[in-house]
Amino acid sequence: MQKKIFSLRGTRTKSVIQLLKGVATAEGQVPFHDIHRKTLLAISEHIFETSIDPEELPCEFAGVQDDIEDHELRREITHMASVLPYLEPDSIGPRAEALGRLASSWGVTDITVKGAMEFARNKKTLIYLDSFRTNIPEMGHGLLSLYWGFFKSGIHRDGDAQRLARYESYRTLPVGTLGYAFASYYDDNKFPLPGSAGAPFSNNLSLHDAHHILAGYDTSPLGELCVYAFDGALSQSDYSGALVGSVAQYQLGYARYRDVPSWRNQFDPDTIYRAAERGHSCTVNYLDQSIDFDALKEEPLAEVRERFGIDPEGALVRSAEDRWCGPLGPPDDRQNPDLAEEGIQKFN
Repeated sequence: MQKKIFSLRGTRTKSVIQLLKGVATAEGQVPFHDIHRKTLLAISEHIFETSIDPEELPCEFAGVQDDIEDHELRREITHMASVLPYLEPDSIGPRAEALGRLASSWGVTDITVKGAMEFARNKKTLIYLDSFRTNIPEMGHGLLSLYWGFFKSGIHRDGDAQRLARYESYRTLPVGTLGYAFASYYDDNKFPLPGSAGAPFSNNLSLHDAHHILAGYDTSPLGELCVYAFDGALSQSDYSGALVGSVAQYQLGYARYRDVPSWRNQFDPDTIYRAAERGHSCTVNYLDQSIDFDALKEEPLAEVRERFGIDPEGALVRSAEDRWCGPLGPPDDRQNPDLAEEGIQKFN
């Protein structure tokens, strides 16, 4: 079942933008920041296929809450709003409280909303749990399997000679094939190939890497955010909680995971919601289906994307000349003023 919010059209789209503005401004209690204005403009364009100027709308929930009657649609709107408190470092608390008021008025009480609200109080548990719900479609296995894989990697018991040889053979495939793109992805990022001993990310997150390649997003912070937006629109699973944590980590510098660097100011609304639009337009839900990508290794990547209905426009990696590490370079070599070495430990 595709998410209902993408089919919303007409006057109710203006109601949704007003509700989102209500969260972004805590119903007028805090300033309407430029990043929120750009976000609502991008949602209007890429999700609703219209143009709505949020500056012209009120900040209050009253008067438009009842315009949305369907409970599932209310849930999706609330989940979309859950990233808004974490786009700008000031007034996170009031924005999260406004999110809670909207959710409560609609009877939306799931883990995504509770997690987003608790995160504003520096409580990560529910956000972690909500993020882990996406493990199976995004990583190919659940939480316990992921932990076990990382444990084996820590003692160098995760090597697989046959798997390593398979990925090494991808380097000999013609440029432009899916297999060649896989090899280039790991080489550009200076990642060890899957099958290498002591390679926790390559060995346990290779399905996530495939999603990067198919959607055309590099491993920059923006690329990671785009993958979550793309996959969240494509999959039947809900990625909102994972997106909240990633936005906090890459936009505010919040240290969510100690082994993944934190950044600031990496949220580009137009690119991210274009990614959601692209994910929604796919004709094959390759996240929730079992796809043997190795069987497609000799096929041109462009043809695989066409078969899956992946629009090439909007990708960050558009040709074999574009590096899969993105303009920031390989993760371990990145030097940037927006790279937060220690991360913000608490929200103020």
